[in-house]
Amino acid sequence: MKVQNSKTALVYAVDLLAARAYSEKQLTDKLKRRGYSETEIAAAMQRLTERHYIDDGDLCQRQYQAYLNEGRRSIKAILYKLKEKGFNSADIENAQAECDIDTADYEYRVCIKLLAAHFKRSADRQKCQAYLYRKGFNFSAARNAVDEFLSE
Repeated sequence: MKVQNSKTALVYAVDLLAARAYSEKQLTDKLKRRGYSETEIAAAMQRLTERHYIDDGDLCQRQYQAYLNEGRRSIKAILYKLKEKGFNSADIENAQAECDIDTADYEYRVCIKLLAAHFKRSADRQKCQAYLYRKGFNFSAARNAVDEFLSE
C-alpha cells in the first residue's frame, strides 16, 4: 500500500504537530496510515524527539491534569485513556506522582457530580452504585457518594 506523498514524513509530522500535540505512538500511527515507510517514520520520529517537538512525558502530564480538571472520569478511567493514547506506564506513573491530589476526595466529588447529572434523588441505590462502578470509581467513593446523594 505505497501511497505517493508529496511531503516527507518529517514535514507532514511537523504540520500535524503545528495543529495539536500528539504522542509518539499517535504520530507514528498517523504516518503509517499515510503510507510512509518504517525507516522514514523512524528517522522523522528521532529527529522530532531530538528537537523536543515530541515529549511524551510532558504531554502525558498535561493530559492527566486536563482530565482531572474536566472532572468527569475516575482515576482508573483516566489511566486507561492515557494508555489508550499510547503513553507508556512510566510516563503515566510520573504524571500521577507529579499531580499531587487526594484521589479519594477527587473521586468522591466526581461521583457526586455524575450522580446529580444523571439521577433523581429518588433513584434506586443499586442502580446508582452500578453506574459509578461501570465508570471505574472505587467502591468506597461510589458508596459514600451514593449515600450522601440519596440522603439529601
